[in-house]
Amino acid sequence: METFTSAWVCHRDKVEFRQEQVREAGPGEVRVRIKACGVCGTDIHFFKEFPDEQPVPLGHEVAGIIESTGPGVSCPAVGTAVVIQNHIPCGMCDACLNQRPDACGNIRTYMDTQAGMAEYLVVPAAMAIAFEGLDFATATLAEPVTVALDLCREATLRMNDTVLIMGPGTIGLSCVPIVKRHGASLVVVAGHGLSSTRGAHRKAVATSLGADAFVDTADKGWKEKLLASYPGGFDRVIVTSPPNTIADGIALAGFRSSIVFDGISYQDDSVTFGANDFHFQKKRLIASHAIPNWGFPQAIGLLKDGTIDPKLLLTHRYPFKQVAQALQDYGSSDLEIIKIAIEI
Repeated sequence: METFTSAWVCHRDKVEFRQEQVREAGPGEVRVRIKACGVCGTDIHFFKEFPDEQPVPLGHEVAGIIESTGPGVSCPAVGTAVVIQNHIPCGMCDACLNQRPDACGNIRTYMDTQAGMAEYLVVPAAMAIAFEGLDFATATLAEPVTVALDLCREATLRMNDTVLIMGPGTIGLSCVPIVKRHGASLVVVAGHGLSSTRGAHRKAVATSLGADAFVDTADKGWKEKLLASYPGGFDRVIVTSPPNTIADGIALAGFRSSIVFDGISYQDDSVTFGANDFHFQKKRLIASHAIPNWGFPQAIGLLKDGTIDPKLLLTHRYPFKQVAQALQDYGSSDLEIIKIAIEI
C-alpha cells in the first residue's frame, strides 16, 4: 500500500512526520497532490501552545494538483491546479436553503483529520477551486486573503471612512489595499515593535500597499497620541492582532463605529472594556470568522492583478522537511518574515 508523509503537532514545540496510507477519492471527492501550504498563525498556536494536548494536523492554506477524482466528479479535472477551501457549507440545512451559507449548521472540513502540510489530501470536489497564473506557493496566499475579504465585508466599509488596522500580518496587510479600493480616505496600521527588523519591514510593506500612517504599539502612550492626531476616532477598526488588543480597538473607534476582529489565543482571550462608553457611542463589535470560506475567485484576482502584491507578502519558502524550523522562525523579530510557504 502506497504511503505519504503528513505533518502533525503531537507535543509542544515539536513536529511529527507521520506515514499515512494514500486512499482513493470516494464519490464526490478529489485527491490532491499538495505542492505548497502556507504557515498560518493558527499553526503557530498549535505548535507553541498545544492547547488540547491532543495530536493536531498542521496546515490549511493549500495549493496543489488534482491527481484523481472519485465517482460523480467531472470538475475540476485531473491535472487542474487548485487551491483548497478548508470549510464549505453543507448546502442542505435551513440556513443554506435560506441563502445564509455563512450560518450553516453542518459545515464540512478536512482540518480535524487531515493535514494541509502533507503530500496528499482527499476532499470534497466542492472544496477545490481552480486557478492559473500563479505559482503554487503564491497561490497559498489566497486563503488568508479570503479572511481579509471577510473582515472588510463585516466592517461594512463606506466611501471616505477612516480605518485603523491593528496587526500587520498577512491578513492585516491584505486589508490595506482592500479598504483603499472600498474608498477609505485614511488607513492607519498599528503594529508592535517597529525598531525590530521584523517590525520595520512590515511598516515598509504596509506603506507600499497604501497605508497612510503607522503607529508603534510598543511606544508609551501610543493610544493617546493616536487620538490626539485623530480626535474623532476611527470609523472602522479592523483587529487582526491578539484578542487582548480588542479593548484598544474599541477605545480608538469613533461614534457609531464598527470594530471587527479575527484571531484566537489559547492563553489569553479575555477582553474588558467600558460598557457605558460602548453603549452611548453606539459602537459595534463584530467577530469575523471566515468559515465557511468564501471569496477565493476574488482573492486570486487581487493577487494576479497586483492589488495585493504577492511578492510583498510571501517573504519566505521552506522545504517540507523544515516545517519545524519555519514554525520557529515565523515570529522572529530578527527576520523580515511576513508569510512562509512550505513547498512540498
